[in-house]
Amino acid sequence: MRVHFSDPTFDYQTLRTMAYATYRGAEPGECLATVERIDDGDFEAWYSEWRRTADRVAVVGEYADAQDRDETARDAFLRAHNYYRTAEFFLDGDDARRVPTYERSRKTFRRALRYLDASVEQVEVPYEETTLPGYLFTPADSTDEAERPTVVCLGGFDSLAEELYSLCGVPAALERGYACFTFDGPGQGAPLRLESLKARPDWENVLGPVLDALVDDPRVAADRIGVVGASMGGYYAPRAAAFDDRIAAVVAFDHCFDLWAAAADGQERLAALVDRAPAVAVNALAALGARFDAGSRWRMENSRWVFGTDAANLRRTLREYSLRDVADRITCPTLALAGEDDHLIPLSLVCEFADAVAGPTTTRVFTTEEGAGEHCQVGNLSLAHGELYDWLDETLDTE
Repeated sequence: MRVHFSDPTFDYQTLRTMAYATYRGAEPGECLATVERIDDGDFEAWYSEWRRTADRVAVVGEYADAQDRDETARDAFLRAHNYYRTAEFFLDGDDARRVPTYERSRKTFRRALRYLDASVEQVEVPYEETTLPGYLFTPADSTDEAERPTVVCLGGFDSLAEELYSLCGVPAALERGYACFTFDGPGQGAPLRLESLKARPDWENVLGPVLDALVDDPRVAADRIGVVGASMGGYYAPRAAAFDDRIAAVVAFDHCFDLWAAAADGQERLAALVDRAPAVAVNALAALGARFDAGSRWRMENSRWVFGTDAANLRRTLREYSLRDVADRITCPTLALAGEDDHLIPLSLVCEFADAVAGPTTTRVFTTEEGAGEHCQVGNLSLAHGELYDWLDETLDTE
C-alpha cells in the first residue's frame, strides 16, 4: 500500500503516522500536506517538516485548552504527540534534538490524558536500580474495588509507551471493559532516551516486575491478564509468556519469531557471507548500504542505539532474539497476527511460530485487499483490533 514515497521506509512511516487517525491521533490531510514538503530519503526534511506540523497543531491545543474547549484540546494534543514522535523517528540516537522532541511528544500526550473519557494513572514500576514508566487506563465508570480483565501492551524496536495508546487500540479495549497498561522497557522510550538502558532479550525479567505491580492492584483481575506485544513486542510478549504463568493469553502483533531469520529473509547467501566475514568488512559493507538506502541507514543506526552494537556484532545480537528454544514452554492461548505485505517480518515465520508454541494457537493473516497487509496492520487498525479484542474476549471469558 503506497501512500506517497517511493522509498518503502519513508512510506511505511507515513502510513504508520496516518493510521492513528482511528483514535484521533492524526488527520490524513495534515499528514499528506507534511510529506508533500519532504523528498524521498531526506532525513533532515523529515524532521523539520514533521516538527513544523507538530508545533502548529500543539498551538491549536494550547489555545483550545486556554478557552476550555476540552474536546478540541484533546484531539490537537493527541495529534501533536504523534507528529512529534514521527519527527523524532529518524534522528540519530545521539542527535541533540532527539530528547527534546521526544519530551514534546510525551508532554502533549499527557496534556491530552486529562480530557479522555477514561481514568488514567501514571505509574513507575520498580525495575532493577530504576523504574519503568507506564500508564494504567481504566474505563471511566471504574471503581477501585472493581477487578477488570487487563491488557498489558508493550512495544518493540522503535515504539513508545504513549504510541501504544493508538497502536494497540487502548480506546477499543476500554470500550469493552478492559483495564490497559502501557509502558516502556529497556531499549524503548524514556529508559533508552533518558537513562541509556539498552534492549535485552530476556523479557521475562522485564515483564515480571510489571506483573508484580499489576497483580497487587485491586483494579486488575490477576487471573485474566492478556499481554499484547506490538512489532518486536511480538518477540518480547511470547518470550515472557514462556516463563511466567501469570499471563493468561498472549498476542503477537505482529509475530516476531526469529529476528536473525527475519533479517536474512531472501538474502540467505549474503547473510551466510556476512556471518563468515571479518568485523571490519561487515561494518564497511553496512556503511556502504546506508549511503544508498534509507531503510538500511535507519536500521543500522537504530540498532546501534537500541542494542548498543555495531553491524558486525549485530549478527550475534539478533540471534539472541529467537523463540525457537522457548516456544514449547508457551502453554497459554496464543494469537499470532501477520500481514501478507509485511516488509519487516516474512510471512513464512508465522507458521513456524504457530507450530512451535505448545499451547493452543490461532493465526490470522491480513491481506492487501483488506488494507491491513502491512506490518502491524497499520493500514486498517480497526479491523486488526476487532480481531484482537474479539479473541481476547473469548479467551479471557470477559462476558
